[in-house]
Amino acid sequence: MKARGERLVIKVGTSVLTQPSQQLDYNVIHQIVEQIGELYRSGHQVVLITSGAAGASHGLADFGAEKKRLLRRQMMTSVGQPRLMSLYTDFFREHQITVSQALLTRHDLGDRERYLNIRNVLEGLLAMGILPILNENDVVVNEALTFGDNDYLAAAIAPTIAANRLFLLTVGEGFFEGGDPSVNPDARLAQDVPEITAAMWESCQTTLSGGGRGGMLSKLKAAELATSFGIETHIVPGKTARVVPRVLAGERIGTRFAPTAKRLRGFRQWLAIGALTNGRIYIDEGAEQALLNNKSLLPAGIRRAEGAFQPGDIVEIFNSGEEKLGVGSINFSSEDLAAFLSSGRKAERSAEAIHKDRLLLA
Repeated sequence: MKARGERLVIKVGTSVLTQPSQQLDYNVIHQIVEQIGELYRSGHQVVLITSGAAGASHGLADFGAEKKRLLRRQMMTSVGQPRLMSLYTDFFREHQITVSQALLTRHDLGDRERYLNIRNVLEGLLAMGILPILNENDVVVNEALTFGDNDYLAAAIAPTIAANRLFLLTVGEGFFEGGDPSVNPDARLAQDVPEITAAMWESCQTTLSGGGRGGMLSKLKAAELATSFGIETHIVPGKTARVVPRVLAGERIGTRFAPTAKRLRGFRQWLAIGALTNGRIYIDEGAEQALLNNKSLLPAGIRRAEGAFQPGDIVEIFNSGEEKLGVGSINFSSEDLAAFLSSGRKAERSAEAIHKDRLLLA
């Protein structure tokens, strides 16, 4: 096992950082900082994904008069985020660690240029020994822009920075097969998971925990995404002292998910993380077979298109049975493609509609 120099993404949820009253638990925050300080001294690099901004707003203002739930949460996180970062800044200063902050939305990773900017900034900060602290930008998100929870954000950031491992810190002991052990006494802790099974999905509890927006279902989804990029993933008890250093030392704590695939690189990695799409194309059986045989998509194989897109935009690809095959970067605008399709294919175009290196099959 590699003992030094790993690149780690550590995600800490609201339920870990807060007390039952939903106020921040300073002792837990301090012990998390302590272990990250230990990781730094051991030569590891860390990106911290943290929730807790809403909890940090408690005691600073009374938001009870705002009846709109989303707006109330946005206001709370707007007030709480500076307080949360102030705590992290002060605690990490004790370890001579400088921190940085980035508040992200789904669009920031879904747009290619923004994604590359994020990757380059994080790489630069890590090279300088600065600790990036990330959170979703709750103030500006809507249903189209949200990650849904920080579990997904963590799973998307991990391949972006070529992390070795992802740690999801939760209030439970790990992932339990059979559901919640407080409800089902026969549920058992899964310690090593070579692959996620249908039974594990059925075991997930979709109820939210302790004021957070995620749950074990979102953590299993995050584990599935991260391991598909070749990243070892751990669900561990977040309130346990030194949990990450102890796991790195070989101690069996929580649940370990083994990588299930080789790492994707470059453009295809970004597509798999979740590039935003601007339209759909439907292809015939011949074109489908060509894609399955690692060929590019030619315009002649396209039957119809939906949506408005420009050259370079990402579109979803469906077969004749309207099953999604994947996504890719198209070389034509929707207007040019519509003109070609309406021409009766009298003049076939030889230029590729989507190059094989710029598409990703599901």
